[in-house]
Amino acid sequence: MVPRQLRPSPAHFTNRTTELHALHRIADSRKHSEGPGLAVVFGPGGVGKSALALRWLHEMSDHYQDGQLYADLAPDPAGEPAAANSVLGGFLRALGVVEEQIPVGVEETAALFRSLTAHSRIAILLDNASTAGQVRALLPSSSTSTVVVTTRWRLGGLSMDGADFIPVTPLQKRAGTELLARTVGERRAAAEADAVAGLVGLCAGLPIALSIAAARLVTRPQWPIARIVQELTDEQRRLKALAMEEVSVLSVFDLSYDGLPPQTARAYRWLGLHPGPDLSLQAAAAALQHTLDDTTGLLEDLVDASILEATGSDRYHFHDLVRLHARHRAQTDDSPQTHNAVLRRLLEHYRTFAAAAAHTVTPQEWYLGPGHDPAQTSWAFTTGQEALEALEIELPNLMATMRTGYKCGFDSLVWQLAEALWPLFLHRKHFPDWMATYHLGIDATTRCNNPAARARMHHHLGFAFHNLSRAEDALQQGNRSLAAAREAGHEETEAEAVGLLGMAHRSLGDLDDAIDMQQQAVALECRAGRVRGEALARRRLGQALSTAGRLDEAIDQLTQGRDLAASLSDHKVKAMTMVWLADALTHSGRASDAAAVARDAWSLLAESGSSQYQAQSLMVWGEAAEALKEPATAHNLLTRSRACYLDAGAPNLERVNRALDRVQAQLDTPSPL
Repeated sequence: MVPRQLRPSPAHFTNRTTELHALHRIADSRKHSEGPGLAVVFGPGGVGKSALALRWLHEMSDHYQDGQLYADLAPDPAGEPAAANSVLGGFLRALGVVEEQIPVGVEETAALFRSLTAHSRIAILLDNASTAGQVRALLPSSSTSTVVVTTRWRLGGLSMDGADFIPVTPLQKRAGTELLARTVGERRAAAEADAVAGLVGLCAGLPIALSIAAARLVTRPQWPIARIVQELTDEQRRLKALAMEEVSVLSVFDLSYDGLPPQTARAYRWLGLHPGPDLSLQAAAAALQHTLDDTTGLLEDLVDASILEATGSDRYHFHDLVRLHARHRAQTDDSPQTHNAVLRRLLEHYRTFAAAAAHTVTPQEWYLGPGHDPAQTSWAFTTGQEALEALEIELPNLMATMRTGYKCGFDSLVWQLAEALWPLFLHRKHFPDWMATYHLGIDATTRCNNPAARARMHHHLGFAFHNLSRAEDALQQGNRSLAAAREAGHEETEAEAVGLLGMAHRSLGDLDDAIDMQQQAVALECRAGRVRGEALARRRLGQALSTAGRLDEAIDQLTQGRDLAASLSDHKVKAMTMVWLADALTHSGRASDAAAVARDAWSLLAESGSSQYQAQSLMVWGEAAEALKEPATAHNLLTRSRACYLDAGAPNLERVNRALDRVQAQLDTPSPL
């Protein structure tokens, strides 16, 4: 039996012509490709992502004659994501594999799935994905297959897997009108065209809101459309009017709210002001100005009242409609000054949290903002990797709170939080959030007239462009950073800016300028006596010299940088300097020395928490093994390097891919008799 697991196509579907064409283009473009088509359909909740995916996949059912598979990747009630092994097992059973033949381990199960689908024409819908890793484990191998992912997150890391991204936004007025007319009836809608237009506007084009309003009208044929428009015009009544049977919980929450003790009711309102998708016990305590113990009691009261969901590990989540209700009650029961005070406390909490994590990851890094002294915070992280993981968990909340804080004019707190996120982006990338953060930081520092902080924001944005191989953009940001640093008379930010300019010039092939800039950076760091900064500057000078073919000078600078970094507790600075020292040694014909240095660098980076740093060390080590005529060793190291690059979401794989091709050619060449 051919599996056809998709839910039915939506009964009332309208417009989305652009998005449907994009999906068709993705499917067509895979005809001469080696991997499956991968479409990431992203947008806010209730915007119709799943409806779009289902509509297209049903239209294309004849194209995928070997089946259509479906998996909901949303976390379970305990907050645990859907297990890849469980999903793969379901896919294999649907494809006819008996239980006894399904492996136990996830890697073996994924391999069997890829083998089974290698020559198949199948479509897969992965609904409600939250991470790129979730999706990656479930991809088939056939170039004639297509995977559609729906998600509220952008999942930029999937770009390394060849994904195309399709944003889904609220419907325009015409499409919203068409959706209402199809549901309530063309004649009824035409008779009250002005009311229909008003209803579309009040629902802001959100399909779920339009569908709920239309469903109420369908079940009340005697109502004029203007009646529900009148209800929705009153914001306090809008939530009730946009409730239908299965989502009529808002009236229940109103009743629950009215029965809450005053302190618990206040907690409900204030927590509803939290901008992010979920919140920790600590964030709740900051918002409420209570101890952790008192906050736990209030949160559990809300859980017991079925108003708040506990998702495990001291984390809590409001249903979207409930959060809207909580915010509505805050707007009606509290003053704007109270709203701003709650948001300020949340921003201060997240800044302190991020600063403590940043200090753990890069203890010798300097910061303009406060909160980076570990003696002044209650946050304690055992390792840098633990701190990075904590930051990644909170990243959606950090981004949302920053954006809201900027809208409310908390400019200093916004740029200070952005600055504290630098180690996270440096180690884990998250390029869309990285760039959004520092664009926001630039705007905030401009508005509050802080040129030193603005210089840092330009530098950190430029570094993202450098990582993305967008050298011209990096150069532009470097120049803006340098101008702001000199306006402020701030040597630390000037040295950063000059170093970024040197890296950008090296990427552009302007090696004389690159070397000159890095020499200036070394001089600035030496004059200030900053050991970490000097070590970094000498590494970058060594890289520029190596690229220019001045290998002896490069090795000298990189050796000095390594020796300086040896005194730092942040071993990553030393290790990454060793990586590029090994690279220079390989190019100078000292491959044996290079392999030893690269191996030692990798050992230091193995627990760094940075996949990209590990990838770079493995790549350079693999190239040294290649130079030593050890193709099997080189192939192993380079394969591991590529996997780390993919895990990091790194955009530039050309170098490691070229090295793998060379080594594979050596392995494929028969040895002479």
